Amino acid sequence: MKKLVLCLAAALLLGGCGTVAEINDKAYVIAVGLDEGDNGLLKVTYMFAYPSGGGEEAGGEKTDEKDMVTVEAPSLYSAMRLLDTFKSKRIDTNHTKLVAFSQKLAEKRGIFSYMADLVNTRGFRPSIYVCVSQQEPDELFKSMEPKQDVYIEKFIEHLFSKVASSGTSRAYLYNNYFSAMVDEGGYILPLVGVTDGDRAKTAAEGYPYKRPDDFALNYTAEEVPLYGKGSAALCGCAVFVGNKMVGTMGLMERSIVEILEKNMFFGQFCALVPGTGKYANVALSQNSRPVIKIKSGDVPEIDIDIELRGEYTGIDGAFHTREDYGNFVDYLNRTFSQKTEELLERTRTEFGADVLGLGDRAKINFLTYQDWRDYDWKSRYKNAVFKVRVNVDMNDFGELRFSPEKR
Repeated sequence: MKKLVLCLAAALLLGGCGTVAEINDKAYVIAVGLDEGDNGLLKVTYMFAYPSGGGEEAGGEKTDEKDMVTVEAPSLYSAMRLLDTFKSKRIDTNHTKLVAFSQKLAEKRGIFSYMADLVNTRGFRPSIYVCVSQQEPDELFKSMEPKQDVYIEKFIEHLFSKVASSGTSRAYLYNNYFSAMVDEGGYILPLVGVTDGDRAKTAAEGYPYKRPDDFALNYTAEEVPLYGKGSAALCGCAVFVGNKMVGTMGLMERSIVEILEKNMFFGQFCALVPGTGKYANVALSQNSRPVIKIKSGDVPEIDIDIELRGEYTGIDGAFHTREDYGNFVDYLNRTFSQKTEELLERTRTEFGADVLGLGDRAKINFLTYQDWRDYDWKSRYKNAVFKVRVNVDMNDFGELRFSPEKR
C-alpha cells in the first residue's frame, strides 16, 4: 500500500501542468523605452533578452543575447497589443529591469500618464528602474553592450543599483510615481546618455565649470569624456516640475543632492589646489544628516549646516607646510558651500520649484495642515534665501585620524 501511494505521488509531481508555459515559450522584455512618435503617437521600444544569451557558439563567438522591436501606437496598452501580433512567443514583462523615457518626450509631453500606465499594467513590477535618456531609447539600448557582465539584464542591474544604493526614491518606478503626485514642487530622475568624445569636447570648451581644472566636473551623461566606442553612462539628474522635464543636473550637483538627503554619501574628488597648478585627491564621506533650519516668514530663510569627513588619497606635491593643509581645507569648505548655494539658487530661479523637497522640513513650523496650505510654500519658495555652511574635517596626509594633536 505504501508503495502504491508513493507511485501515485510521483506520477502527480511528474505529470506537469497544462497552464504553465515553458521558459523557451516566452519572450522576456528586459527594457522598455518610450519616445515621441509621429502624428501624436507614442514610440515604444522593447528590448528582449533570451535565456541562452551571453554564451558562446561552437565557433567561439558570443551569441546575440538581445533583440529590439519598436512599435508606434496611441498608448502603451495598444503598443503591447500590437507587439503580441508579430511575436511568436508569449510576451513576459515580469523580468523587466528598466523603463527609459526620452528627454524629448519628457520635455514636450511629460511622463506622469505613462508612469501611471506602467504602475497599473499587470506584469510590470514597482521595483523597475526608471530614468530619462538624453538620446532616443533605441540608441541607448544599442549602446548597452556588456563587457564584464554576461547577461544584459545584469548589466542594467549593476548600472542602476548604484542609484538605488544612494537613494531609492531616485531609482524605482513606484517611488517616482508617487513623487510626481506631490504638488509642493518637483522631483528628479536618474539621467543616462550615450557618451560621445566630440560632444564632450564641445561641452568642456563651452562651459568653464565643466573643464577638468575645476573642482566641480559637472558633466551630464552624454558629456562624460570617454573617447572610444559610445556606451551608456549614468551621470546627473533630470529635473521635473509638475509633469514635465525642465532641466538637468550634472555630476557635482547630483553629489550635493546626495549630501543634502544623507544617502550614505561617499565620493572621490580631484581638486586643483589654488595657486599651485597641482591636484589633490580627496575622499569625502558623510556620517550625519545635514542640519536644515527653515524660518517660514514672508520670505523663507533656509540655513543648512553640512559636516563631512575627508581623507587625502594623493597630493601631487602640492603641500609643504601645515599652513598649506589648512588653506586647502578652507578652500574645500568655501567651494562646497558655494556649489551648494548655486544649486539651491538654480532650483529657485531656473526651475522655479522645490525639487529637493526642503518643504518637508518647513511643515513642522505649522500647527495644522491647512495652515501649511495657506502659507503657499510653492510660490514663496521662488523668493527663498539660502545660507550654507560646510565643514570638512580633513585628516592630515599621513596622520592618524585620532592622533593626540587632532583631539
